[in-house]
Amino acid sequence: MKYVMDINTPSYVCDVHDRLHTWASVRLCQEVTELHGNATGIGFNELIKQNRAWVLTRAFYNVLKRPSAFDDIELSTWSRGNDGLFAFRDYRMKNAEDEVIMNGTTYWVLMDFMSRRVTRLNSALNNYPFDADVATELISLDKLPDFKYSEQDLTMTIPVNYSMLDHTNHVNNSEYIKWIFDALHQLEFDQDKPFSINLNYQHETKYGDAIKIYAIHTDDSYHLKLVNSVGTSVAAEIKYL
Repeated sequence: MKYVMDINTPSYVCDVHDRLHTWASVRLCQEVTELHGNATGIGFNELIKQNRAWVLTRAFYNVLKRPSAFDDIELSTWSRGNDGLFAFRDYRMKNAEDEVIMNGTTYWVLMDFMSRRVTRLNSALNNYPFDADVATELISLDKLPDFKYSEQDLTMTIPVNYSMLDHTNHVNNSEYIKWIFDALHQLEFDQDKPFSINLNYQHETKYGDAIKIYAIHTDDSYHLKLVNSVGTSVAAEIKYL
């Protein structure tokens, strides 16, 4: 079962060229996820009563074209099943001409809110409606390779402020994407070209911590590691399509 949200692209989440920020696209994916979850009984408000919450662990997005401010877009999401540990959720964004301009595949885990430990999905997703439609070319998301970075690859250091947190009490996953593209800007990455972004979320980051961003550019990819006081928080690979 797909859940569809119609959106008029807000200007306040667009860049200096009036194009929707990639981090904002991901925020919209979160929004449609929450609406779908609320409509089907697995949203935050329902699960937090059971001391549980969804946490994103892996994500892959193709950004084919960024809509302009006030463009009408359609964003759909659906559950693609689970393996008992990961819940698979896909996304598809279309413009007014019915052209796919972004798609995504994501893996989520269910976390015990107090212990911060991952729990099994069986009870949460019993009889939950699934759709086998695969939005991207990646049916499964693997762990990204561990690139070696030196201090010369340190691009930015960012303090974690209160406004970066969400209702799971850690840095919202779209904030990392905002920081990634701030770092990529220093490497002259061109967001107007179609690209893919592959992310592994490894350790949550909380208020008062700091993030160090290491970035390198190989022949065909940009590789980034975002490090907090625990270790690697997010690993990312970005490629032009």
